[in-house]
Amino acid sequence: VAVKADVDAAALAANARRMLLEKTVGAIRDALREQCLACYQSCQRMALNHCLERGGRHVEPQHFRLMIDCAEICRTSAAFMLSGSPRHRLTCGVCAEVCRACADSCEQLGDMQDCVDACRACAQSCAEMAD
Repeated sequence: VAVKADVDAAALAANARRMLLEKTVGAIRDALREQCLACYQSCQRMALNHCLERGGRHVEPQHFRLMIDCAEICRTSAAFMLSGSPRHRLTCGVCAEVCRACADSCEQLGDMQDCVDACRACAQSCAEMAD
């Protein structure tokens, strides 16, 4: 009877650790998904409002396409995480790379700090998730 109780206690402890780990991983994924969505919104809003209104270097094809690419990969990464796709680490790797490039491009233009900050935060989190 004592052996059975020890086995039951060990099984309960293992189950509790597994549940805590799943909850922690879920919370991390939720936070990352929110960062991806915030970056998507920032890039989309800045590209279609700020950049189009400013013109000049802000609408040069390389910069403008990069902003749209960044918005789309952020939205895609969030969707992969939301669906629980086992391939979300792949999209996170690409997302981190595109977000870094977008942040650099926006920083070079100036007056786009919201986008720079959102891209850098997303890039860092996605890079960690991809590893």
